[in-house]
Amino acid sequence: MKILIADDESLARDRIAYLLKEINPDYQQVEASNGLETIEQVNEEEPDVVLMDIRMPGMGGLEAAQHLMTIENPPAIIFTTAYDEYALQAFESQAVDYLLKPIRKERLEKALGHCSKLNKLQLEQLGQQNPETAHRTHISTQIRGTILLIPVKDICCFLADHKYISIQYNKDGEMAETIIEDTLKSLEEEFSSVFMRIHRNALIRKDKIEALEKKDDGRILLKLKKLPEGFEVSRRHLPSVRKLMKS
Repeated sequence: MKILIADDESLARDRIAYLLKEINPDYQQVEASNGLETIEQVNEEEPDVVLMDIRMPGMGGLEAAQHLMTIENPPAIIFTTAYDEYALQAFESQAVDYLLKPIRKERLEKALGHCSKLNKLQLEQLGQQNPETAHRTHISTQIRGTILLIPVKDICCFLADHKYISIQYNKDGEMAETIIEDTLKSLEEEFSSVFMRIHRNALIRKDKIEALEKKDDGRILLKLKKLPEGFEVSRRHLPSVRKLMKS
């Protein structure tokens, strides 16, 4: 069995690695120090189990788990945490396995023997009960079986396109486009502080708004920085767009 240890503290990783070797010297071990490295290691190493800290800089364990669940055969996940008793009730209520730090050998061995793959509902409910995971730092999609992470700060817009959502984002100074499987409604709820709806088919990043332009046919287009083509604004959403631009 191959196990990925994800924790930003090297001493914590070393302790888990030591305990795993005592439990079974044949376990293969790989390590990561944050959520981004965890995604990279899963892409490269395809571990069977991820032992993952909840709190890590940049991207924490809950968000990393969300992205891992998008792949066809995700690893089983056991969270490690120093949360207090009240916060742990969230994990227990969702039947999500966790290890309370400092981790004991007997508890780790038991968790490995019973670990199972998470489902989407478990993660969503767990995230709702942990306010530190208000919204993701990255959006994920799959390219040839591996996870591609796109920083939310680089995304200019989400556009509904039939059953998929296309996103336009800044990649190395140029605009790129890809598709994801989230719904526009869920994205609007999650990122309402950063994006606003301007049409039933479009969410636009607020700080990218540059100008409004009225066309000869009566349509109103919203121009974004570095995106000269513009996006149509519906009559319903025009007042909120104008209000934002005046503020």
